[in-house]
Amino acid sequence: MQNRRLGIYVLAVALLAVVIGGVFAVQKGYFKKETATTDTLSAIRTITPEIEQYSLALQQDSLNAGILFNRANAYFDYGNLKYALEDFAMAYTIDSTQAAYALGYSDCLFEMSRAQEAIEILASYQARYPSNPDILLNLAIDYFLLPEPKYQLAINQLNELLRLDIQNAPAYFYKGLIYKESGDTTKAISNFQACTEVDPDYYDAWMQLGLIFADRGDPLAIQYYDNAIATGDTSREAAYAKAKFFQDKGDVDKAINYYRQIIIRNPQDADALYNLATIYFGIDSVEKAFRYFDLSVKQSPAKAYAHYGMGLCAEKLGRKQEALTYFQQAMNLDPELTFIQEKIDELKAQ
Repeated sequence: MQNRRLGIYVLAVALLAVVIGGVFAVQKGYFKKETATTDTLSAIRTITPEIEQYSLALQQDSLNAGILFNRANAYFDYGNLKYALEDFAMAYTIDSTQAAYALGYSDCLFEMSRAQEAIEILASYQARYPSNPDILLNLAIDYFLLPEPKYQLAINQLNELLRLDIQNAPAYFYKGLIYKESGDTTKAISNFQACTEVDPDYYDAWMQLGLIFADRGDPLAIQYYDNAIATGDTSREAAYAKAKFFQDKGDVDKAINYYRQIIIRNPQDADALYNLATIYFGIDSVEKAFRYFDLSVKQSPAKAYAHYGMGLCAEKLGRKQEALTYFQQAMNLDPELTFIQEKIDELKAQ
């Protein structure tokens, strides 16, 4: 469940109406018993074969919390949060001892921008079962992700989790994120390092260390990026960060080399193509720059800055009308780039 915590959330209304309402909903019949007329004949209950299977099972056992929970997850994955929430609430009302049900219910509320209610579900569960590691971790993440983060409450949850399990790598990782976000990079580094000591394959912790040291211009960032790559993660994030580090440091040869490696592995990487183009433009290799800007546009036609780059190259190569065309395309894609309009006006005045 905890992976769902990484979305963008906003604060909403209080929990009481949902918690109490969930109890009264059963009493008042808002959660209808599953029957052939109220459920399986409804299109919403048969969106997918999986959901239909659960709906058919609920006709025979309408208060089976496990089936309700499974159908809730199927709705959630499908993107139907309204029906997911109904099933999560029902499952949790039937059996509030299950941490998975509390987490599912809370996740769905958070996804629906009802953050305070989501937190209250977990807090209520924690009051009864104070040592559940998943509840501690997710409650900490929720406090961290609030529009107005409650850093200390999040840290308190993570410290309690570490008191129960000193080897809990995610607890160190999220402490690191919280300290980084709140501006204490020294403690952030300490916790990210602790995370990698507990779990040397924790890719995200290595990446965070790399990013922090890259911000300082410290070459140690490269070692951290290499450690991230060594975990076997298949994303290009660490390789790209290495190339960008050398680009920002002005080490053109190494930057070009690393961007080329990325492009060899994935010729459709528009960002690597674009950054390589900017490097070539900066060292007056205008023809090469134009070619890579063009390749970037082919992979990402809506990339306004790549069109702008093609315009700059065309201008340098003396192709004024072509440059105007590219500049105008960039403006059409992103009208807020007003400096491009100034460039267009300047060229037209020549």
